Amino acid sequence: MNYKWLIRRLASAILAIFVTIVISWALLEFSPYSPANYIMQFISPQDFAQKPALYASLIQYLNTLRPHGNPIINAVNYISNVLHGNLGVSIISDVPVTQLIASALPWTLFIVVTSLLISFFLGIRIGQKLGYIRGSKADSATTVSLSILRSIPVYIYAVLLVYILGFTFHVLPTGGAYSINVTPGLNLPFIISVLYHALLPIVTLTLVNLVGWILQMRANTIYVLGEDFVNFAEISGIKKDIIEKKYIGKNAILPLYTSLIIAIGFSFSGSVFVEQTFSYPGVGLLLINAITSNDYPTEMGVFIIIIAAVVIGNLIADLTYSFLDPRAKVGED
Repeated sequence: MNYKWLIRRLASAILAIFVTIVISWALLEFSPYSPANYIMQFISPQDFAQKPALYASLIQYLNTLRPHGNPIINAVNYISNVLHGNLGVSIISDVPVTQLIASALPWTLFIVVTSLLISFFLGIRIGQKLGYIRGSKADSATTVSLSILRSIPVYIYAVLLVYILGFTFHVLPTGGAYSINVTPGLNLPFIISVLYHALLPIVTLTLVNLVGWILQMRANTIYVLGEDFVNFAEISGIKKDIIEKKYIGKNAILPLYTSLIIAIGFSFSGSVFVEQTFSYPGVGLLLINAITSNDYPTEMGVFIIIIAAVVIGNLIADLTYSFLDPRAKVGED
């Protein structure tokens, strides 16, 4: 491995995370919306006459979260706290942001990773079969249908599934992570309830991701089928199933490996709409609640998680790709 390339790659990943954090912080720092406006909605009608004074006191309290008038100093302080693992305290719930993210992250990882793995392995099998029947009527009809399905936003899938399977046929629960009548912990009723409530979010994300994997694998399979080594293997009399698995499947799936790793990071942003629709207590729902209440520290904490997931996923894909494909030497220009 070229260690100079590795150092440059790590440095670029750290720089990318740093720059996006600074940009995100600046957008929130200079936002015209105040958390005080959200908090004031819950003031009782009896205190309406005191609202101007209450609003002023809220503003004064919230300003203590930014002790310096200079935004540059505030930015330096914030980034320094982030580097020390301190993401601040939620303005609305008065709970440390790291604690909120730690409780929400496992739920998001569960549905994101599960749906990605299911859609990936299903997609490569279906896509490979479509590649073999390229040009046929079945292939054309399937490809057009998949292209149309790919253009449908994820929240449309979520709304349709929750309406049909949840409200119409009452087959699956419409929200939450588990039933309120089970005790959380390592017990069978709780595990079954968690799986039962996660079905709709997982199915939604699987459907969205599946279409993309099928189309990509189909295109890769068609490309590999035209390679000389495949024609040579067929002429040599090698069995069809061996050619399909070792010659075509392996080479067609290699380009998808990088996409799979990076997709894990991007799926965090896609889970926002799914978790909001199903009231699933993951990072996406945490972000939506933070945005609606102008909870700046929580927003920034979730942004950092999403940014880091995408950049780290890209870095892992670059570093490990050569293990799958020896022809790709890490660090070589």
